[in-house]
Amino acid sequence: MADNHAVEVNGARQALGDPDFQAKFVRVIERLAEWDEALGDVSTAIAFGRELVQDRESMRYLMASASDEIPLRVDRDTIVALAELASALPTLVQLMRPLLQFAEFAKAVLEDRASVDYLLASLASEFGAVQRMAQEAREISREAGRIAAEDRTPVTVWSLIRLLKEPVVQKGLRYAKAFVQAAQERTEAPPVKSL
Repeated sequence: MADNHAVEVNGARQALGDPDFQAKFVRVIERLAEWDEALGDVSTAIAFGRELVQDRESMRYLMASASDEIPLRVDRDTIVALAELASALPTLVQLMRPLLQFAEFAKAVLEDRASVDYLLASLASEFGAVQRMAQEAREISREAGRIAAEDRTPVTVWSLIRLLKEPVVQKGLRYAKAFVQAAQERTEAPPVKSL
């Protein structure tokens, strides 16, 4: 699990540090601003579209002239779908505004070298802490394996009782007990009181 996390963090760090990736991301963000400007006068276009759909004579003329010039077949269903799309455009613009604001923020952060360096340093420190914990767990596991291979004394009931008194074992058992209780609370199962 720690190895997968390390691979993901390394991939993110490499992508954020790649100038080519940063340039592509900035271009996408710049395009979002253009889309916002293009959708700015949508309400006027929607009002015109509604008036056009309601005017039957204009619709007949439009259909007759469009069928000669446009190779597509434009029928009533197509016009209704276009009217529904035009009606939905204000909602789409409202949904796009927060995305555009986020895009502007992300663009500003990516263009600020200090922010990118801080983000990369934060990722590196988090990755370093996880890596140290994984390394320590591997070393403890190797040491335990070596000790177990060398120890040929039989395990008795008394040695198990002494083992249960060890602080590390107690800590592990308390964690296991808390884990079981938390799992029971999530599943709304009756708690096990005897643990």
